[in-house]
Amino acid sequence: MRQLKPTEQQWIFDYSALDNTPSLDDGVTLEEELKKRKVTIEYMRSLALRANKLVHPSSPMDAQAIHLRGSLIVGSTLLHRFYMRKSFKDFSEELIASTILFLATKIEEEPLKLRHIVNSTIDKFEKSESARGWYPDHNPNEQPSREYRTWEKNILACEEVVLETLCFDMGVEQPFTFLLKAVKGLDNDLLGKSNIPVINGNRNSNGYSVNGVNGKGKEKENEKLSESIITELGWTLLFESTLSPLSVLYAARIIAFVSLVLIISIIDQKPLSESLVNASELSEKFDIGLIYNENGDLQGEDIDCIKACLKDFIRYINEGLIDNNLLRYIVAEAEEARHEPYSRRFVSNRQQDSAPRQDDEGKQRPVNREEKTESDVQSNGINQIAVRSGTSNGNDNSDVEMSAV
Repeated sequence: MRQLKPTEQQWIFDYSALDNTPSLDDGVTLEEELKKRKVTIEYMRSLALRANKLVHPSSPMDAQAIHLRGSLIVGSTLLHRFYMRKSFKDFSEELIASTILFLATKIEEEPLKLRHIVNSTIDKFEKSESARGWYPDHNPNEQPSREYRTWEKNILACEEVVLETLCFDMGVEQPFTFLLKAVKGLDNDLLGKSNIPVINGNRNSNGYSVNGVNGKGKEKENEKLSESIITELGWTLLFESTLSPLSVLYAARIIAFVSLVLIISIIDQKPLSESLVNASELSEKFDIGLIYNENGDLQGEDIDCIKACLKDFIRYINEGLIDNNLLRYIVAEAEEARHEPYSRRFVSNRQQDSAPRQDDEGKQRPVNREEKTESDVQSNGINQIAVRSGTSNGNDNSDVEMSAV
């Protein structure tokens, strides 16, 4: 992986830094803080839906505020960075959710008017029946209420604190950008068929569709792992991952690559160890240092970081920070070691054999890469992948582990 710039490196923390945040100094446990961060991000998502409804009251097509999702990912990352330096004791979930939503939409050039955010905040958090927002579009003569003026002043003051805390560094790399770029044109590089879990569409507590994560699933036979499926499921996984602190623990391209590993596991119904091997075929497209040798061992400067990120991703799913319904679709590792080599999943990195072949009548014909034999695939040592793990399709995924990556 390329060397991170100093401005990027300052926002990637060791895991031990989570045990030394200002909130923990104020008596909050790490578990409590991570839950508070998740709640704050969920507040931000809820406020985005409410504010968007004020802007587009009669547009059912935009009910999920899809155009604001980039802002929400940026906002989630900024929120995790902020609480690495500030305490929940000093900055409440409600105030930070409103402030960072206002800031993130400006960064992504999808600005929501402060008035809409303040009105949504009052509607969500003010419990007094007398509390009211300010709607001059409905009544031009109406004056802002006391609650409105208070929230507006607090949000603007907090915005200055957030900017100073983050050193006015608003640059956020989004993992989905790396995933989208890496799988572009992938449909031409895929081998084999997959059994894709087709999930009934559901929405989470904030009203966002989770597109293939929650709900009861059934298998649709003979469908390919495709670019469109990877991008759709990848967006869902990466959007959910922002509820956890992964964005301040790992670089965006590492998180994007790990999401591909999870997607292959879910779509192909393979253990994570095998999915990691398959995903490594595309590692160059993520600008990640990951190779596998003739013995089938995964190596490279980024292998430890990738394994750690994958382990943390699964851990945060188990802990409920990321939707734990995902565990229903991730195949557990087998107890017995696998001895035979894995098959390749992609052909993008394979050296194409341009030499003509002879047909049954002895005539030469061009090679069709879909007709390559097993001996062709295994003739190159780089294809002899023998990572020792299992391929069991066990259903007990309550504690999915990377047992043999």
